[in-house]
Amino acid sequence: MRVSLRFVVMIAIMLAVAGAFAGWFILKREVEGPVSVETVSDDGFLKLVMTLKKTKFTINPREPVEINLTLINIGNQEITLTFHYKTKFDFMVYSYTQGDYTYMYSWEHVQGAQNMLSPGNQEAWNSVYNYSSLEPPEIEVITLKPRESISQLLVWNQNNDATGAAGHGWLFTEIAPKGKYRIEGYAGHGKFDDPWTPDNPLRYFEYTLPDGTLIRTVLKTPGIDITLT
Repeated sequence: MRVSLRFVVMIAIMLAVAGAFAGWFILKREVEGPVSVETVSDDGFLKLVMTLKKTKFTINPREPVEINLTLINIGNQEITLTFHYKTKFDFMVYSYTQGDYTYMYSWEHVQGAQNMLSPGNQEAWNSVYNYSSLEPPEIEVITLKPRESISQLLVWNQNNDATGAAGHGWLFTEIAPKGKYRIEGYAGHGKFDDPWTPDNPLRYFEYTLPDGTLIRTVLKTPGIDITLT
């Protein structure tokens, strides 16, 4: 069958237009989002959802990364949650360039060194970073009926610590450079995986199952990749 040159040209143009539109759509979604991930507790009572409005942010001007975290009662019974801080959620930032976590919200705002180090070390830490301004522990009890939820909006202002990944302390005095990062959300609080940062029992939240079992846990979402440009 003979195919005319005009037909071939038309097909080529249509394919080019379709490819351009697909690329624009992907780029638009990357810039605008929103993007959500979620995880469900092992007992099936709670679901944690993390949402970002977009996944590409500028470093000049420095663009805040807003992270919305929502904890939902997906069971069919009322559930009572006990938290040890007013800030019930957390997030951690992983740098693909550095190959390590370089930021944790609760370390800068909630737990920090005041709950991780002995009193003898606290003065030295405070002399470098104002850990005395951290949010103190405070019991808060919240009851959720089925389908009810609690939410909190946390912000990463692109604070970063390259030396922390090298084991020299988490001070967050640097600005994150351009590159690819992963945001991971928590109900309860995260933890740097270092031998010198012992686990803090107050990072867990608690609830009781219908059979009387006490659950002390931290829920963690899958990560969302973002780009700083």
